[in-house]
Amino acid sequence: MEIPNARILEDGVIRVGAAQALPFRWFTGGMGVFPGLEFSGRLTEMTNIPALSAEYGNYKDKAFDIKYQVLPESKWFPALAVGLHDFHGTKLFEAQYVTLSRQVFPFDFTIGLGTKRLKGLKIPFTDKVGLFGGVELSLNPRINLMAEYNPIDYEKGRGAAGRAIPEGARYPVDIGMRAKILPGINMGLSYQRGDTLGIMLHVQTELGKPILPQRANPPPQVEVDKRPFEKRDLRKMVKEIYRAIHDEGFSDVSVYTDGENLIAEFSNTRYLSYQKAAGRVLRILLLHAPSDAKKLTAIVKQKALPILKVSVAPDHFRKYLLGEIPEQIFQKLVQVKITRREPDPTKLKAFFSGDRGFSYRPGIKPEFQTYLNDPSGFFKFRVGMKPYAVADLWKGAQGYARYDIPFYSNIRSSNVPVPGAVASDSWKYMGRSYSFDRLMIDQTLRLSKRVFGRLSFGYFESMFAGAGGEVLGFFGDGNIALGLESDLVRKREPKTQFNLTDLRAHTLLASGYYRSPGLGTTLEVQYGRFLAGDVGWLLTLSREYDTGVIIGAWYSKTSTENLTEYNRGYNDKGVFLSLPARIFLTHDSTERYYYALRPWTRDVAAKVYHWQSLFDMASDLMPAVFRSRISDLKR
Repeated sequence: MEIPNARILEDGVIRVGAAQALPFRWFTGGMGVFPGLEFSGRLTEMTNIPALSAEYGNYKDKAFDIKYQVLPESKWFPALAVGLHDFHGTKLFEAQYVTLSRQVFPFDFTIGLGTKRLKGLKIPFTDKVGLFGGVELSLNPRINLMAEYNPIDYEKGRGAAGRAIPEGARYPVDIGMRAKILPGINMGLSYQRGDTLGIMLHVQTELGKPILPQRANPPPQVEVDKRPFEKRDLRKMVKEIYRAIHDEGFSDVSVYTDGENLIAEFSNTRYLSYQKAAGRVLRILLLHAPSDAKKLTAIVKQKALPILKVSVAPDHFRKYLLGEIPEQIFQKLVQVKITRREPDPTKLKAFFSGDRGFSYRPGIKPEFQTYLNDPSGFFKFRVGMKPYAVADLWKGAQGYARYDIPFYSNIRSSNVPVPGAVASDSWKYMGRSYSFDRLMIDQTLRLSKRVFGRLSFGYFESMFAGAGGEVLGFFGDGNIALGLESDLVRKREPKTQFNLTDLRAHTLLASGYYRSPGLGTTLEVQYGRFLAGDVGWLLTLSREYDTGVIIGAWYSKTSTENLTEYNRGYNDKGVFLSLPARIFLTHDSTERYYYALRPWTRDVAAKVYHWQSLFDMASDLMPAVFRSRISDLKR
């Protein structure tokens, strides 16, 4: 209810909910972001305190909490956790604590030491920390009773938090009941502060878990021919392999042999996991391979550029699939390397490749955009859909078109945009007008084995059109990358298809990336000039979970003294979510849906959003990342 315990959300599990014990109303969300680490946020509405603007409604405060479980509960020891409440911003509900939880079935006991808002029963020799505690009783697997000592002196709260309950609590014990009404859905009733009824509802699930059951791939229906190379029609063999890989859903396929090895090149247009895609191609090669084949090789391409080569002996791969070779040994037997070499058909005994030509892949992105903290209202939103198409044009080049079709939008603002606004007037582009969201061409170049280049031009996003370029090099096994990018753009005119304003802007940014494959985390650091002319840093940290979901956050620190009004002194910040489309489908897909949430929309640290950066294109195909999930070859 009010005190924390030492339990945490498991890694990758998310919980959202709402609760009320007047005058407080809470909207909450939390997630296990790493093993043992839980991050949560909440919006507290004080229903008896009006905001400065009547349109904004009641006073609202955002808070972020973090909790780390130092020790999980074991046979001999209780769970131990430390945490921070409201550690950033206004800090109206700030507290620090350490807490222990121990289950003695059917009871679950909690006791802790807290500061600030959680400073409870006094202990000798200090008045800075105090005791709090509580107990839960499990009546059955669905219903729990709860009681806690609530140490909060509401009347001593900071700012609006103190004005909300100036008389304080009548009684420092809260009691309640929590019931599991459906799997992952819990509802609670409580009696708090000695005079207030409370209600709670929250939903918990593993983020990225498919909503629909995935349809299994049918087994191949082919006759097995294991005759050696010299007794096979090699031209017919590679053509059959090509057809099997193409029918699996891959594109830009080439298959060839030198009389000892079988090699297949392909672009992954079927699976979110590149490891799974390479595993499927290697299985097809294994099925058709002659008995004396020495090596099977799958080469993964992006935009017709070969990037990663995965090679393994047929017998080793077969035994790995059957579980006869453990993964630790297989890691040493499989070769994973960066490649840029393309075959010379004149030196091969058989080669077959389909006509690449022009091809395209359509799709639809469900759209949900938010606009927060405007004086005319705290929460505004826009829903719609964005049909799109990706076209393969020529080697290294792709075209991207996306059309914006809003169904509903109540986004508007009472703020007058500052002169030269590059992002703070984004609400003008979030109305009900249909428009081409993006219409552009990306040309990717292979400058060396580990260095890539990109040239882009067209309508990059709803607010900007122009030209841009990027150079990025990978180091080691590809978990470190350094690059430089720049964009020269003009502002688009709202509510039009292709019109441009006279506002010109440019960026020049140096970028550094570090990817930790074991944890699935990526740190991006950028320094340089942003669109509004401010110079400084932008840090982005993200993590990819086993379900394919990516969650991240960004924070900026730039020179804002030359900016105007509310931009001065501001640090841009926010969180983002990248959802695999396969969550909503019965089959796998390479597509992702990107959504972002920021507390304010300002001109600080603004840059052009690109459909696909070089790091996005190639980082998953670096050996360090590919090897970290080598077990997906079996999927």
